[in-house]
Amino acid sequence: MIETPRLLLRKFEPSDRESVVELLRNSEFMAYSPTGAMSYEQAESRFQGLLSAHELYGVGKFALVEKSTGELIGYCGIERLSYQGKDVVELGYRIREQSRGNGYAFEASSAILNYAKQMGHRSVLALTEPENEPSQHILKKLGFEPCGSGMFDNMLVDYFEIYI
Repeated sequence: MIETPRLLLRKFEPSDRESVVELLRNSEFMAYSPTGAMSYEQAESRFQGLLSAHELYGVGKFALVEKSTGELIGYCGIERLSYQGKDVVELGYRIREQSRGNGYAFEASSAILNYAKQMGHRSVLALTEPENEPSQHILKKLGFEPCGSGMFDNMLVDYFEIYI
């Protein structure tokens, strides 16, 4: 578990299923995603992936729990990705709509970058759709630099990288 001033970042638990599936089926939560809002079956499958990622791959997303309410408000973490023929780790986060604008993505991502460094990673990649200015703002505030553009899951994206 990782703790920040306002958040707990913990591995997903089976009891998170209902909350996470609901979020993954929400179009606002899934904005700027290759899939958009997921079907129930897609959301169930993604939840199972979130649940088992750390054990299978050594990295994964963490559930974001707001300390003041105890509510699961999204996720943040790193996952493995192939980029330009190399195996890299990619930072990703999603925050439910009613919790956005409070600095949670920055706070959680800062903690995850520290975690990635402790795990021995020297660089982290991130990607956004070109129109996703709020996410690009967060990445630049974290110290990420633009490093190209391309296609990811049939979606045009801008790539960003940080050396940690």
